[in-house]
Amino acid sequence: MSKIAIMQPTFNPWLGYFDLINSVDKFIFLDTVQLNQQSWQTRNKIKVNNKEYLISIPIVKSTSKFDLLIKDTKINETFNFAKKKLLKTIYQEYKKSEYFEKNISFIEELINFNTNSLCDYNINIIEKICNKLGIKTELIKASSLESIDEKKSNLVLTLCKNINAQEYYSPFNAKEYLDKDLILFKQNSIKVIYQNYKHPVYKQVGNEFISYIGIFDLILNHGFKESLEIIQSGRNYENSKF
Repeated sequence: MSKIAIMQPTFNPWLGYFDLINSVDKFIFLDTVQLNQQSWQTRNKIKVNNKEYLISIPIVKSTSKFDLLIKDTKINETFNFAKKKLLKTIYQEYKKSEYFEKNISFIEELINFNTNSLCDYNINIIEKICNKLGIKTELIKASSLESIDEKKSNLVLTLCKNINAQEYYSPFNAKEYLDKDLILFKQNSIKVIYQNYKHPVYKQVGNEFISYIGIFDLILNHGFKESLEIIQSGRNYENSKF
């Protein structure tokens, strides 16, 4: 039975993103849709001074908010300078974490990855972390599949049919619009399963635990062997009503 999930390629994704990948056979990076220029594709969080701290990737912005697709988005050249500041912040804030010495060079390689494509930059982070965690899911770009021009749930359904999926795993926040078209999935013999991830608590550097920040934090605090177990501990899925 083929299980798939579909998500936009995000920067330094949170733990639930990797659990979703690890729960399916094939994971599609939805790179053919419009970029929200203030989304998790261009920014995410680390922990600084016991608080959430937003780190961002500057992009070459479009003059129109309607015509910038993820696959076409370019990274602004100023990011080459911003990388140094970002790494300095990570060194300062995580140098006391248990797995800092063992994994900081890996994080540094991810941040210094040389490309002007936002999509390729984020996918490189996700692919490399999956490899280190031992996640074997097949990763596919939507742009590498047949030309598809659909919206929301119709797009999801079309992608599912394109790769012969029997089960579609969806983030819970997509439930509102997917529920409206569940009959279409049923008619195509595709079961919809919602991810209702319960964020685990783990040992973090600092005084207060902060949830829903990027996976760099987990890697530096727990290393790769422990990280996969921690990620899986938050797993929780709910079947759709059909």
